[in-house]
Amino acid sequence: MSLPPALEEQCAAKKAEQLSKIPKDWLIDSPAHDTLSVIDFPSTCTDILNDKEIEITELDDIDELLGRLAKGVWGAEEVTRAYCKRAIIAHQLTNCLTEFWIEDAISQARRLDEIRLEIGPVGPLHGLPVSLKDQFDVAGTENNMGLASWLGRKCKDDAALVTILRKSGAVIFARTNVPMAIMMPETVNQQVHPSKIPNDNVYGRTVNPRNRNLTSGGSSGGEAALLALKGSPLGVGTDLGGSIRNPACLNALYGLKPSTRRMPYWGACNTLVGQESIESSVGPLSRTLSGCATFFKTILQGQPWNLDPKVLEMPWRETMFNLEHLGGNKAKMCFAFMEDDGLVRCQPPVRRAMREAVEAVRQAGHTVIPWNPVDHQHAISILQRTFASDSGEEFKILFGESGEPLLPGIDDVSAFPPITVNAFWRLCTEREAYRKQYLDAWLASASLTSTGRPIDAIICPVAPFPPPTHGNYIYAGYTCVWNVLDLPSVAIPVTVVDQVLDQPEADYKPRNEMDAKVYEMYKSPELFRNGPVGIQVISRRWHEEECLGLARIVDEALKQRKT
Repeated sequence: MSLPPALEEQCAAKKAEQLSKIPKDWLIDSPAHDTLSVIDFPSTCTDILNDKEIEITELDDIDELLGRLAKGVWGAEEVTRAYCKRAIIAHQLTNCLTEFWIEDAISQARRLDEIRLEIGPVGPLHGLPVSLKDQFDVAGTENNMGLASWLGRKCKDDAALVTILRKSGAVIFARTNVPMAIMMPETVNQQVHPSKIPNDNVYGRTVNPRNRNLTSGGSSGGEAALLALKGSPLGVGTDLGGSIRNPACLNALYGLKPSTRRMPYWGACNTLVGQESIESSVGPLSRTLSGCATFFKTILQGQPWNLDPKVLEMPWRETMFNLEHLGGNKAKMCFAFMEDDGLVRCQPPVRRAMREAVEAVRQAGHTVIPWNPVDHQHAISILQRTFASDSGEEFKILFGESGEPLLPGIDDVSAFPPITVNAFWRLCTEREAYRKQYLDAWLASASLTSTGRPIDAIICPVAPFPPPTHGNYIYAGYTCVWNVLDLPSVAIPVTVVDQVLDQPEADYKPRNEMDAKVYEMYKSPELFRNGPVGIQVISRRWHEEECLGLARIVDEALKQRKT
């Protein structure tokens, strides 16, 4: 099944329009199709990027970049132009962008330079280019979220988050690709005709820049690919079941999934709107952990509760970020580690990453104890039944407008029967009982720690595999459980696949069908060449500052171990 001809023409026209907006002298001679890694390619494009633009975009430290912008060492216009160029290069390598506004962004930046000379920097993000997942409305632009039926949909107003970013001095310059319906762990809104010829509607697939045979993850996969290629210094994603942490991990980035209702969602497009039992949250992706903290702090300083009625009036807590309530940054913490969720065993590279993280934290003087997962199968069941509670009616309405066929994974929800309102209430009660069960287990850990208090955080994998080949991100249990619990989580990069160290297990006996599928995926380690592997750090609900502070301990321990 393919799109109706009229919509196919509209999709083709949209791709042609996108290509036409790329300046001719920014077009590249793309590497051969069988060139898997393009991660270093942008820095070789010296006919597009000059030496200073390469220096600007290669600077990973956002705080250092902001310092130079505030002092006028680098102008907002030259920084914005550099990132626009690099973003366009990244797009040609990975298909990561949807909309980009080069002239408008440079105009924004030029005005910021003028204001800085007149009265000083505009705000804490003065002159910083920021990219957005293709959900956030930007006034006067098209936002179709990769849906053929939404082609031509114009945004009337800025999303609340965009309003705060602008007031903070940021330059909004691009939006990035997402999967169909924002409900898939890899970024593709591509159909396949019966002839097996892909049909890109609307934008197609975003690939991993370290190995283009592998997925960039999803649903914030376009954002992650762009940041990995240093086409943006800071990106914004959303996370309903792992959609920030999964692509961050698969692209060697940092990502923060906050608890819901701390960041503003007002004005961001979505599907399953009105389903409030398990909600999506807004968070940053960055090449540094400090970038995530800077974003989170800045948005809270913008008082998002005055723009989005759902946001808690909970300002940034610097003392919590510095872990003063736990004795400070130099105090000894107690982390729990969960290498296995009891359902799907992680592949060798992921288990090695966990061992490296645990050993690094121990070498830094902290206690690490095992964590027994609390019935994660139940959490996955609650999430599946919640998302499928309407038996896919939301998607049937949405895609029925265009006749756009659903990708596998999206249409699976129709296998669940619809439930009554009363049954949904009971499902919400079941979710809350599960949260209480996990809270009790967390608090009970005080009897196991060396600090006399419950564990400070849980360290666990983000996924049971490195970036898989396209179409094979088949298990999200390691991320979605924390969405059910609504706990904050920070993704941290650790290592890459090593074909010598990460040999397949020859004698493992899978526990179930999904476990067997994940095990079989790794029979050929060569497929995962250059694949990044990361972990996540999970903290208590609405303790985002604490989660960032504890993640900083883990990240610094890992860096110290590598030196």
